[in-house]
Amino acid sequence: VFYVTKNIVTGEGGMVITDNEEYANQIKILGLHGMSKDAWKRFSDEGYKHYQVVYAGFKYNMMDLQAAIGIHQLPRVDRYWKGRQEIWNCYDEAFKDLAVFKLAPIEPNTRHAYHLYTLLLDIDNLKITRDEFLDEMTKRNIGVGVHYIALHLHPYYQKTFGYRRGDFPNAEWISDRTVSIPLSAKLMDEDVEDVIEAVVKITKYYS
Repeated sequence: VFYVTKNIVTGEGGMVITDNEEYANQIKILGLHGMSKDAWKRFSDEGYKHYQVVYAGFKYNMMDLQAAIGIHQLPRVDRYWKGRQEIWNCYDEAFKDLAVFKLAPIEPNTRHAYHLYTLLLDIDNLKITRDEFLDEMTKRNIGVGVHYIALHLHPYYQKTFGYRRGDFPNAEWISDRTVSIPLSAKLMDEDVEDVIEAVVKITKYYS
């Protein structure tokens, strides 16, 4: 949730949201070595209390420094969100007439996070594969990614569960065509123009 490419950054970390108090208490315990809730009270004004390990837990609690970094950004969330939205709209406008793409749709009556801007390449009508498209973008110093490669194509899942290409054709169809292009509130206008220019030139050249 709080990785460097997200709307709020703490370096790394995640967040769980629930309206179930029992789940919330269990998550707190699991996230701190499986120690009982009294572990959180050791340094409180209530006085020291011994903790007990009640689950086989994990070290998942956020450091205070990370939390401080995240809290400091809260007043800027809307500004960052609007910056991402502006870039998203620029991309939509620039790519709307390129028939080689399906743009990432936004559901009506929702507030989109504008986290990843993904293009779905129509590789059947391009003289270039998705990976070759990535290479062309990289040659132009444009950072790109794939979100995401279908899980069953990764070695672990193939080795552990015997999955092979062809087992999930719909997932593979998307996985083989998806490309993520830069999207960050910190992008300058010149950066956005460079991304658009690269995408347009590559797709027109290989159409």
